[in-house]
Amino acid sequence: MGRCLASTVAPMRAARIHAIAGTLQLDLDVPDPIPSEGESLVDLAYASVNPLDIWVTRGAPGTAADNLPWTSGTEATGHLNGKPVLVRGSGFGVMRQGLYAEKAAVPAASIMTLPEGTDLAQAAALGVAGITAWHAVHTKGEVKANDRVLVLGASGGVGAMAVQLAAASGATVCGQTSNQVKTAGILANGATSAVVCHADSLAESLDGFVPTVVLDALGGPWTDACVAALDFEGRLISYGTSADEMVTLNMRGLYRKGITVKGYTGLRETAAEQADIFRHLLAEIAAGRLRVPIDAILPLGDAAEAHARLLAKKVEGKLVLDCRA
Repeated sequence: MGRCLASTVAPMRAARIHAIAGTLQLDLDVPDPIPSEGESLVDLAYASVNPLDIWVTRGAPGTAADNLPWTSGTEATGHLNGKPVLVRGSGFGVMRQGLYAEKAAVPAASIMTLPEGTDLAQAAALGVAGITAWHAVHTKGEVKANDRVLVLGASGGVGAMAVQLAAASGATVCGQTSNQVKTAGILANGATSAVVCHADSLAESLDGFVPTVVLDALGGPWTDACVAALDFEGRLISYGTSADEMVTLNMRGLYRKGITVKGYTGLRETAAEQADIFRHLLAEIAAGRLRVPIDAILPLGDAAEAHARLLAKKVEGKLVLDCRA
């Protein structure tokens, strides 16, 4: 039998784990969240799927282990009093129950009103990935028209937007991937070239392309390979370690080239600071200079499948869950 939609007190659905490292399952009888003072009940539309969601379900630092069953999801879009809104911040999906659900009680500071007509699936996918890409290219990388930019993991959610933002700045962009099938998408996003390689063959694969900036989401052996590939006075921007968080560097190569290494994390930014960048990104989308590549929009019940696809690196761009389907 289907769920009763007529009753305002009917339980909601949510994608939750019941044990750390367990599989997400669609629970149909989750009590509606009860807003505390200063919170509002938001009807969720789309939830973005991010690597952080996976790490938390596997026991990364947070409160999931002490609050099972646990709802994943760190950012989503929806409606509040009929108005489109973005929900992110306040520890959703990490320090408090997340947003893979039909509803959420949301503090005022974590609600951003969106322009009418905003594509809510695109806006949901834009948050973490878009803000990270913006900082990697503009705040940390300081990319200009005369730069040559190498983007590692260029077919991923952050990488795809970083390619677009760097190309929009006038830079020459090369995107790296480990899958030949993904090169077409990288080129479509504005890269001049795309290389298919692993860390040990990076220099050979670049074939004379000498980057002035490298955007590194991979870490592990890639970081030292990037130091070797970079031009003199180059900039290495690190914002992820999906290959490995432990890195061995040839320090002589680094200091003799005068390479600058910068890291980015959104953990120290305020909600207001991130909202400001988000508005810049929405303006770029409205102007046609940026699009959020969405690989697929899956129903909420396929949250486990979404995590499996992300882990298997079978995604180009972003995955989004439809919280209403």
